[in-house]
Amino acid sequence: MKKYNYTLLLSIILLMTGLSSCEKDDLCDPSLSVTPRLIIKFTDIGNPEESKEVEQLQIREIGFTEFAPLDSEGSTLLTAVDSIAIPLRTDSNNTSYEFFLDDEDGTNIDSIDFNYNLDEIYINRACGFKIVYNELGAFRLPEPTGDEWIINIQVVTPEVTSNNDIHIEIRH
Repeated sequence: MKKYNYTLLLSIILLMTGLSSCEKDDLCDPSLSVTPRLIIKFTDIGNPEESKEVEQLQIREIGFTEFAPLDSEGSTLLTAVDSIAIPLRTDSNNTSYEFFLDDEDGTNIDSIDFNYNLDEIYINRACGFKIVYNELGAFRLPEPTGDEWIINIQVVTPEVTSNNDIHIEIRH
């Protein structure tokens, strides 16, 4: 019986020592470690204060065949949407996307070039690093047909450091 009590006491001491040695840096809060996405809001060209939905939207990086995820669930096609969250490249200072608008008139494709500076931010020992984007710029590429659906692009927040801010407004 004494041996059982001694073993139980030793087990409790070891368990308490193990739990107390866990430091804050050993845990990674997922909200801190995520590289932010570019948040784009679609607004009315006639009244930029008003959101304007896009009937049906898909986006593809130029030079690729797969469509980009447009929200946190990974959807590649959204309907009646007034904002999206798209990834930017973490291995380059540039990402170029084709924006496919499908409506009653057919498909219209406009291209936008996003330029930025990459910065690695150290979170903690458990999370490691995440990428943030600074000095964001956005430029519509000329369309040979001259039939652009995107009229104007405004950079609202040039530092992409979180998923909580609107970074770009696309006016159409």
